[in-house]
Amino acid sequence: MHTLRVLWFVPSPIAVVVESLRLAPGVELHAERNPSSDAQFEALATGRVDAVVTAMDNVMDWNLRQGPGDFRIVAQMEQTTPLTLVGQPGRRDLEALRGSTILVDAPRNGFIVALRAMLAEEGVGPDDYALQPVGGVKERFDALVAGQGDATLLGPPFDVMALQAGLRRIASVQERYPAFPGQGLVARAGSLERLRPTLTAWLDGLDGARERMGNDPSSAREALIQAGFPPPAVEAMLRATPSTLRPDVAGVKLLIEQRRRVGLPGADTDYNALVDGTLLPAG
Repeated sequence: MHTLRVLWFVPSPIAVVVESLRLAPGVELHAERNPSSDAQFEALATGRVDAVVTAMDNVMDWNLRQGPGDFRIVAQMEQTTPLTLVGQPGRRDLEALRGSTILVDAPRNGFIVALRAMLAEEGVGPDDYALQPVGGVKERFDALVAGQGDATLLGPPFDVMALQAGLRRIASVQERYPAFPGQGLVARAGSLERLRPTLTAWLDGLDGARERMGNDPSSAREALIQAGFPPPAVEAMLRATPSTLRPDVAGVKLLIEQRRRVGLPGADTDYNALVDGTLLPAG
């Protein structure tokens, strides 16, 4: 039995299906929820965990920080991460975010880069709003509902919960950027040889779960509901099932271009420098 230590913001749907249907019998998954991408970086850099499920853009920023500088995307966990920009009732559209406080995980990395690109396309520049770090998706949801900011990006199930709480849907990242990729499984290149047997077995299980979610969605739906996800969020998760675990070339290129467009460091890279697909199942 191999042990795999993972951090994520919410339980990854494809990993929930692996555990529920016992599709990776040789791997014992120890997964914990983390409060922020900074916590993920620290845990990976110090070796406290083996991998994290996170926004793939984070790799570009993390490789510039003081530390190992060898973070790689080893798999794509979702076709896309459904991201809804949710705001207080008075915020109707992107233009209405002038003068606002936007709640973020981190101001220089992650999903906020896509939102910064969207705002720039609408003529709303970085001096027109404030970015307030409060943590991961649950932390941002809690803060927004408590009235601590004007808007934030939320994914399932928190986007649905926010609308039910009376907040307003402003925009969707996927509507603006159809190629926007979902979260990736990120590990350190220096750890891959040690982790190869464990990660290979788990990735094989994830690939089986991916096929099950596409071919037998009823069993996957039941596993996700049993894990506590509300039905509307479950349907969004099933729609986001990746067609392959191999990180999408167009999606990664979009992330690089978005980072370059808003003037953030780390965009002087390419797909091959960010992705290591050598542990993925063949085919």
